Amino acid sequence: MVKDKGEKYKHQIKIHPDDFEKDALLVDDSGQTIHALDIWEYCRFFADNIQLRTDDSYDGIDLGAFADKHGFLYSGDISKMEQQKAFMDKLFAFTADGRICYFQHEMENYYNIRINAIALCNLCLFINDIIHQKLVVLLKPTLTEITNSITNLQSVTFTNKDGSSISSDNELLIESIKKAIPHEEEQLEAYKIVDRQEVFTKELMQIEFFYYLSLFFNQFFKIKRRGLLTNLESEIIGYFLKWFDLSPVEVSTSRLRQLRMNFNQVLGYNIYELKMNDISIKVQWQFVKYSDWSKGKINPLKNEITPIRDNGSVTFPPNIEGFELLKR
Repeated sequence: MVKDKGEKYKHQIKIHPDDFEKDALLVDDSGQTIHALDIWEYCRFFADNIQLRTDDSYDGIDLGAFADKHGFLYSGDISKMEQQKAFMDKLFAFTADGRICYFQHEMENYYNIRINAIALCNLCLFINDIIHQKLVVLLKPTLTEITNSITNLQSVTFTNKDGSSISSDNELLIESIKKAIPHEEEQLEAYKIVDRQEVFTKELMQIEFFYYLSLFFNQFFKIKRRGLLTNLESEIIGYFLKWFDLSPVEVSTSRLRQLRMNFNQVLGYNIYELKMNDISIKVQWQFVKYSDWSKGKINPLKNEITPIRDNGSVTFPPNIEGFELLKR
């Protein structure tokens, strides 16, 4: 079993000469010059070749913001010490993991591919931040959605401004009201901005992580493959989904095939230019209609999101709930 082989390889990570930065030298406390490990090698390739969009914007958080978040832009910033420690603890745990060491050894034995394990961990953390950065805009119900949800209307209630109300079950009145409601698609209105984990099940994060990492493996490691990935690469991605807290258990190969069939779900997030006062900022979110989000969390393996019209516009209220999420 792969898991048993992983036990054998614990703490046996390899550091190759190519894992060091060619021009980056550090001086330790004793004055000796040392070479710095290149932990950003895979992230740079990913950002330039996979994450970068045709409109010159990046999916999710960009690499500079990711480095700053974890305290690596200004190493002397005391306020970032806690983030740096958590980041380094993750790297050390990753390089000590037997299954990851086993993957590194097998890639070299079978394909002559030398894996920079620390750079791979950094890439996985980067991808994890990217997929958690995206937001969802929940839309208010349209008149069409409201009328479509009414299947057996029995009564109506009218409320006056003074709070008094009157109800009626008159069939002619009810039928007249239903006919008076327009059924053409009307203006879309935003309800609130939320983290997409409030809207989607964990499968969406799994799909995206698998999508991004498989593209990286396929493009960066020059291997003759029959498909997108080798079995060895597929197995380690299934393990990574658990390791990076995207799944409670290791994801099987058959489950990965199911996730791969839904790669199109990754394409639902667009970049929008949001103008507020005299400031213009780019945001990345997905609009989800009331008829989709009102039924509970959406499992992308079972439900498709209703797209809004290509020429559709969305009106935002002045103080929309969740706006603070744009600052994270």
